Amino acid sequence: MKLYAKMLCLLPLFVAGIRAQGQTDGELNRDSVVGWRYVNIPPNPKAVYKPVKSTYGNGASYTPWQQQAAALLSSWVQQSYQPRGLVVRQIVTNDQRWNLSDNGPIHSYGINLLGYSSHFVSGKIDLKCCELGIRMIAGFNDFPGTYVIGFNPGGDYFFAEHAQFSAGEDDAKLAAEGVDKRIQPSLYGYRTYLDHYHDGGAPFNKIEIVVPKNGEWPFKPVLVKDAVAYIQQQMATYPGILQKNPYSADPIQKALERLRPYYNEVAKLNPNINYYNAVNDGNGHYILNPEAIINGKAIDKTFPEYNVLVSTTQQVITQSASDNPLWVYFNFSPSTGVALKGNPAQFDTKLGTEVPHMVYSMLHNFNFDYASRWVADPAKMKNTPYAPLQAPATSSGATTAGPVTVSSTTAAKNKDPYTIVYEDFDGYPVGTLSAKSWHTYGHDGHSFENATLSAVDGQAGKWVSIPDVFTFYPDFDKPLGNSFTVNYAVYFGKDVKNQRSPIYFRLDTYDPSPKKSNPINLNDINREGFQFALAMSGELESNKRYMTAKQDEVVTTARIPAFKATDVAHV
Repeated sequence: MKLYAKMLCLLPLFVAGIRAQGQTDGELNRDSVVGWRYVNIPPNPKAVYKPVKSTYGNGASYTPWQQQAAALLSSWVQQSYQPRGLVVRQIVTNDQRWNLSDNGPIHSYGINLLGYSSHFVSGKIDLKCCELGIRMIAGFNDFPGTYVIGFNPGGDYFFAEHAQFSAGEDDAKLAAEGVDKRIQPSLYGYRTYLDHYHDGGAPFNKIEIVVPKNGEWPFKPVLVKDAVAYIQQQMATYPGILQKNPYSADPIQKALERLRPYYNEVAKLNPNINYYNAVNDGNGHYILNPEAIINGKAIDKTFPEYNVLVSTTQQVITQSASDNPLWVYFNFSPSTGVALKGNPAQFDTKLGTEVPHMVYSMLHNFNFDYASRWVADPAKMKNTPYAPLQAPATSSGATTAGPVTVSSTTAAKNKDPYTIVYEDFDGYPVGTLSAKSWHTYGHDGHSFENATLSAVDGQAGKWVSIPDVFTFYPDFDKPLGNSFTVNYAVYFGKDVKNQRSPIYFRLDTYDPSPKKSNPINLNDINREGFQFALAMSGELESNKRYMTAKQDEVVTTARIPAFKATDVAHV
């Protein structure tokens, strides 16, 4: 069963299928702390470091002190977070990292965590299943944004810094969602970057944190009027820029004129601009295309990201190459597809998995105050060992509970030889539902989130509320017969926003002879099996398809009178 609308409660009655013995692979993903034991190249705490030249050919090098600092940062992270549902395969340091070009001339050193969502197969973790991706970036002098290449009027260095907070909603909407712009109180003293938006109605976040030395951030926002003056100065100093690109002269001039009403605003930049493809003279001299400055333009309400134009000095660039860092940076959403679903205040460190579990652990366990003191004076902190604010969880804490009591209806129904499984949940307490033989998993088959059990005003019994884009299903003791009936009830809450959003009941197929299961991919079309969908609007659809048997898809649609809020559909 798959829910797309909030506060839709299911009361399952009869379901048929095959029982899975022991813990399923999905349950192992929930309950097993994967830990750091699968890292291919673990940091060596006894390593003896020598100066290492950069392989980027920029003349930079990493001193022994800087290499040791990166190893320290890695140890702080490992003491603060135990991977669950995420296999960290490599910890790449310094020059091995994938994001150095974004830092431009800033000299940075630190770590990237590379890994993938864990997959258990027949009770054992599969270490060869997936492509590595960046899951977290942590580095000294890493920059929260992108270097604006070749644009250095007056000798300053320019960067497109991520906005500290961007959202497509107003403050009232954010307050209603319980979203804290600065993420959480323990981080209020540091620079926090929360990019909050909605995709298809679901909230997503990108989170970054910077701890500057002594609270001093060595980058200044640039006003639109100054950005325009710098662009004009760059074009005058290097006339070859427009001589080589005469077709750009008119659009650039029109864009500069368009910006006049916004001169006293901080320059906002389109986050999707490729600065390495900017207008240039072929000799390393570029301009910042004023068409990238979006002041006065409407910001996309769904994906409201933008960058801020900032500048820094040669002194800061020089200092970044010294042994003592100017700041430490954490990026918890370093690549597309690692945006975090939901409200960061509600991430669950025990029952959560994958990237949300990592972020929750780091936000609540990592000792940012220790990092702040260390960056301010590394020598003074040399003999002060790191300790996380709280030790990371070493078990899920999940308890698969049986009912406190079994209702008379449930007991009688399950003694009926014609009943495969019946449950009305009356014997379970209200609240989080992590019940023996009942499971709640995400559409990817790995993510876990608890269902909840509650009483509903005006309705008898207990009702299960299933998280958005999750499935709820039981284990089965009896095989599927030639004919069967599935009964359940759906309660429509008062806050259903889209009455055409369907609620799905789906059945997988199972071939007992090769013991092959064909689970339906709930993030994709129905390929093997049956599904039935019901929407509050009264729209119904059933779908049957068996692609491996080369049976054509059969789709049946129907319409019944629409439901009203607080109605119950007996299916």
